[in-house]
Amino acid sequence: MILSLRANSLIFKVIFITALILILAISFSVWLDTRLHESSIKRLTYEKGKIISEFIEKNVIRAMEKGRHFEIHQILKNFTYRGIWKINLFRPDGVIRASTSEEELNKKIEDVGFFLNNQYFIKEEVVQQENGKKKVERIYYLNSPILNHPECYSCHSSKDKIIGILTVANTLQDMDEEISKVKRNAVFIAIITIGFLISGLGLLFLRLVNIPIKKISKTMKKIEEGDLDAKVDIKSKDEMGKLAKDLNEMIEKLNKAKKEAEKYHQELIQRADRMATIGELASGIAHEIRNPLAGIQGAIQVLSEGFPKGDPRREVTDEIQKQIFKLERLVKDLLNYAKPTAQNYIPTDINQLVDKVLSFFVAQSGISDDFKIEKKFFSPLPNVCLDPNSIEQAFLNIILNAQKAMPNGGTLSIYTRPLNLNGIHGIQVIFEDTGVGIPEKNLSKIFNPFFSTRADGTGLGLSITKNIIEQHGGRIEVESKVNVGTKFIITLPVMKTD
Repeated sequence: MILSLRANSLIFKVIFITALILILAISFSVWLDTRLHESSIKRLTYEKGKIISEFIEKNVIRAMEKGRHFEIHQILKNFTYRGIWKINLFRPDGVIRASTSEEELNKKIEDVGFFLNNQYFIKEEVVQQENGKKKVERIYYLNSPILNHPECYSCHSSKDKIIGILTVANTLQDMDEEISKVKRNAVFIAIITIGFLISGLGLLFLRLVNIPIKKISKTMKKIEEGDLDAKVDIKSKDEMGKLAKDLNEMIEKLNKAKKEAEKYHQELIQRADRMATIGELASGIAHEIRNPLAGIQGAIQVLSEGFPKGDPRREVTDEIQKQIFKLERLVKDLLNYAKPTAQNYIPTDINQLVDKVLSFFVAQSGISDDFKIEKKFFSPLPNVCLDPNSIEQAFLNIILNAQKAMPNGGTLSIYTRPLNLNGIHGIQVIFEDTGVGIPEKNLSKIFNPFFSTRADGTGLGLSITKNIIEQHGGRIEVESKVNVGTKFIITLPVMKTD
């Protein structure tokens, strides 16, 4: 497997930035090291020159004290070590009295004060090398004044403080070459080190990052293609291993969710088949029952009109008509449950829809003054994509249930509010009454078809309501306490906006 070094790849960016940091760090280290070596070499060179200068000065003074001036010239020649270009001894008037170079003898130095005021300085000079070639080199001059002592008064006036200046001129060629050598070696070692580190870093990323990422990417591609049995084969215990473990756990959960979704899908298909069968049965029932019921109802009406008011038989015919009306309503609810009407989804303001349902309920139900309605609408709410007719029917079913749960009056509170939970955006419509409540044992059954605790109920109202809400991608929940009240919480998803 080849390490990916595309400019936009993560590996390239990490290696490039790390290499840049290493280059800067090592370059600074090399610079600092060469500076320290350079300083050390210079210090040793200058100290060497100073030691030689002091030693020559002592020998010259000793010869002068003994009056053996003729030996000074030879003393200087004895110190022509490697690196010492020339040694001169000149009087305060600038005349050179002794030198390692015969050509320098008796010449006059013009700027004596400069030598006296500068103990050492560096100057470029033309130097003739051993092979006869001339070359410009840097020369380090170390200047030491020779002071007048009582022992020297025999040859020099006691008024003179300085009787001579000793100058030792050292060539800095060896020092410069040594410094250049140190710099070259340091740069060479730095290049080797940086190359080794970058190569090692690349191999490390290949082994610990690039290969695991490719394995994860390959597995993700299989998952994208629908293979939820794929697994990431990374056994390390580092962060990559933990990532692979988490990914494998996520794949297992996805696989489990997929199987559950497929199972639920099959159940929905089976349920749809059953509903289709029920729909066909309901249509048959409607056809077979409605017409006879209409005939029976007509006959009963005629029969009832033939009885005088107050006749006990009229009470019987009235009860029969009530039961016929109940049967008609049961057939109608069964048809609505088994064969829902076609949905026409449009963006809808839920506050306006709830207001419309309440207005219709108040106009049609003729509620008493003890029945109060409280509205607490959040505004503005995002639009919901729904079928207004279906949702109106669902809301009306809940309101009618609340009315029947408060036969002696009470308060129905209706709230709307936005919902943003775990990344899910929606709205909630809450219907809360102060009625008789629902026993805990019945809470799990109230949405079941044909379940009702009232003698006049068909048991399909809440079941139809639940179907409508779920067809809109929402959910309905119920909370209730006996003699306290009941709360229905409806959650609907909002429209997605780009």
